[in-house]
Amino acid sequence: MNPEPDQKLFDRIRQGDVKAFETLFRAYYSILCHYATRYLKDTTEAEEIVQRLFVRLWENRKNLKIDSSVRNYLFRAVKNQCLNHLRHLQIKDEYLKAATSENDTDIDEQVEEQAEMLRLVEKAIASMPEKRQEIFRLSRQEGLKYREIAQCLSISVKTVETQISLALKTLRHSLKNHLSFFL
Repeated sequence: MNPEPDQKLFDRIRQGDVKAFETLFRAYYSILCHYATRYLKDTTEAEEIVQRLFVRLWENRKNLKIDSSVRNYLFRAVKNQCLNHLRHLQIKDEYLKAATSENDTDIDEQVEEQAEMLRLVEKAIASMPEKRQEIFRLSRQEGLKYREIAQCLSISVKTVETQISLALKTLRHSLKNHLSFFL
């Protein structure tokens, strides 16, 4: 198409002529998709960019001023959108790389800290008398209630309460120097 008919089509589009819009769309859609694919190397993304261009063209038809030919405007708009898309992908890729490396470091540190804390807790539990260890493990690791522990071990609930209290006191004392490290 030469510039005059395109400009006349665009003038009709500006007035809301859907048929003129369809004519312009059919005349340029395929070639613009091919042009965009050369930049993006992705047919689907190229088609989406061209479709968005035509949607914006229709939505902004009344305010849009095309000083050059409509053809030049469409190709320049597609090129700009492709370049913007590529920049966006590059920024997104750099952000993901940075975030992944920071997250990996954070996760590694957290895993190390948790492993160290578990080692210290286990060491503190192992330092308790055998019966206290058993009562504490039944409570905290097995999730038994004090009454259930008392029945299981044939001891009073009060004894279970006392032993749990002493176990927690031992843990607080053993870990007090390390808690600031983990906070």
